[in-house]
Order: sequence, then C-alpha cells, then structure tokens
Amino acid sequence: MIYVSILALLTSMGLFIALYYIKVNLTSPLSLHCIAWFLVSIIGLFAYNEFMEFPAISYYALLIWYLIIYFILTIGELVTFRFYTPGCFNNLQYSCSRYWIFVFPIAIYTIWEIYRVGTGGPAEFFLNLRLANILEDYPGEKFTVMTAVYPVMVGVFAIVCMSKTSKKNIYAIVVWMLLFCIGTMGKFAVITPIIIFLAIRELTIGLNRKKLALYLPVIAVIILLLHFARMATNDETTVSSALGLYIYSPILALSKLSHLELNSSGEYTFRFLFAIFNKMGLTSAEPVQTILDYVDVPVPTNVYTVMQPFFQDFSLYGVAFGAIAYGLIFAFIYASAKQGNPVSIIIYGVLAVSVLTSFLTETLITNLAGNIKLIICIYLLWRFTVKCKIKQ
Repeated sequence: MIYVSILALLTSMGLFIALYYIKVNLTSPLSLHCIAWFLVSIIGLFAYNEFMEFPAISYYALLIWYLIIYFILTIGELVTFRFYTPGCFNNLQYSCSRYWIFVFPIAIYTIWEIYRVGTGGPAEFFLNLRLANILEDYPGEKFTVMTAVYPVMVGVFAIVCMSKTSKKNIYAIVVWMLLFCIGTMGKFAVITPIIIFLAIRELTIGLNRKKLALYLPVIAVIILLLHFARMATNDETTVSSALGLYIYSPILALSKLSHLELNSSGEYTFRFLFAIFNKMGLTSAEPVQTILDYVDVPVPTNVYTVMQPFFQDFSLYGVAFGAIAYGLIFAFIYASAKQGNPVSIIIYGVLAVSVLTSFLTETLITNLAGNIKLIICIYLLWRFTVKCKIKQ
C-alpha cells in the first residue's frame, strides 16, 4: 500500500501544479500525462485489496516514466508560454470539401459489414465484432473496408472539428465514427474522437470546463456499456472490478515481464524497423505480435502499460529511453500546435490519445505504421481539400 500511497500523492501534486501553477491546457500532453497516472493511483487505493500487492519494480518503472516525462513537458510548456495566444484562430476561417459525398456511402457499407461480421462468428453478436478485430486467426467473418478507410475517416473527422463545414459533413462523419465504435467494440474507438475534438477545440477556440465536467461521466458510462455489451454470457465482472482491471491492473502486470527473458535486440521497441526489414527480405524474422499473452494479477490481463515494449526490451534503462522519446515527441508536436500550425494541431489531436491511455498500452511507437498513415492522410486532406481565409 505504501507504493500506491506515494504514487497517489505524487500524481495529485503533479496534476495540481500543472493545472493551477503552470496553468496548462486541460488537453495538453502534460495534463493528459498527469490525469492518466492520477487515475491509476486513485483507483489503486480503492481496489488495492482485490489485486496482488504493488510490485517494487512497477513502482520504480513508473517513477522513472512519470518524472522524466513530467520534467520534459513542463520545460516545453514554460518555453512555449511566451508565444502562445489563446483564441489565435479567431481571425481565420477554414472550410473543407463536401466529404459527405463519399462518407455516407461508406457508412452504409459499414452497416452491412457490421451485420455480416456480427452474425458470422462463433460467439454472440457483439463479442464476434470484438474478436474479429483483435484475433489474427479469428475463424469467422472479418472487416475489410471499415478498417482500411479508418486513417482517412479519422483525418476527415479531425478536419471537420477544425473547419467551418456543412451539417451534412458533420452528420456523415459522426455517423461513421459511431459505427466504428460499434464495429470494433473497443474503448479506443470511443476515447479517440473525443480527445481529438477536445484537443482541437481547446487549441483553437477554447473549452468550457464546466460543461466538460458534466459530459465526462456520460462518456465513462458509454465506455462501460461497451465493455459489458461485448462480454460473454458467463462473465460476472462488476463495474468496480472492470475499472480496476482496465486502469489499475496493467501497472501490476508490468512486473510480470521481469520474469521473462529480456529482448536485448529491441524487437518490441523497434518493431516498425523489424517489420520493414522483413518486408524488404533483409531478415526472415517476423515482427512480434502486438497482442500479448495473459498474466494473472490475480485476474487475467494482457496489457502492460505504455512502458511494456521499452521495459521488455531493456528493463528500466528502456523505460528511461522511452520516457525521453515520448516527452520530446509530444513536447515538439504540441509546441508547433501552440504556434498556430493547423496541421500540427490536428496531428496532436489524433496522437494525444496515446498519452491519456498510457496506463493501458503503448500505441505511439508500436503502431508507428498506422500513425504514419494517419499523418499522411491528414496532410493530403488538408493540402487538397481545405481552404483558409481571413475573416472580414
């Protein structure tokens, strides 16, 4: 309990200093970093007795990760404070193309894919949807179009959040994003568009924090409903145990990786390079799978926090390396966004979810290929489908 108590105190102080002394935005990487680990420690205090004792190695790993990133992002906030002007987009107006012309037909086809996959598997409808997205050897029907167009649709959604556009565009892309939530039955499908919208809105015209405080419980309920909808009929998970499982258990599971043989070749940290070398025929080794084995904490879980690839490859030295990389990447992107670069604002919006969900899994570097596709789609869409003019 002493480790969790120290972490709760540390993360509480970190969040308080960031919001009230440094006065960062609520969706800044520093705020999201603090919120993520604050949730872990607070839920850990309440759910401590339902899980294994907090391991020392997890404690030291989290201290290294939290403090290094906190320091880098704090320096970034203080440096960019001088040239950041809230509401700097008030004199600019962006307008985008009529995306709804192709989004609506894709949405209609996505409905058909959801029906086909949901009814074409060995389990219940919603569980089939989930399994089809996470199992490579899934025996039932799988998605094709829905997953293929995801980078384009996320780019469209982000641009619509930032532009003056028609209601048809808004309705079309929101409908598709909701269909994607149903089709994947995943938490990230709900969290990602919300973070994109909030981050872009706060960097452009600002956020109403009072309204946000009213909406957040609704978002939490939606995520929990998705979890219980996709459960098997014999699963007796409760709300409290679900929160502990998804938010608190990954940091405990991280310690289980120390019992495995460390991969000094860096096959998790540099998975993207291994995949490229394999495609080029320079190595016969397949890139490691991103779906990991389960461990008991004592409930089974197969997520190990954002630190997993770095820790599994290089132990605590890897955690320090990963923290430096994360801190510098997000400090750079966010600094560019605060200077008013519209593409940087959108890129930060779509990548910010990696910071908020760092208590769960690593998605920035492990999914580097997917993130590069997202960035390319965003750039091309912005370059060829968006116009900017100065308001009169």
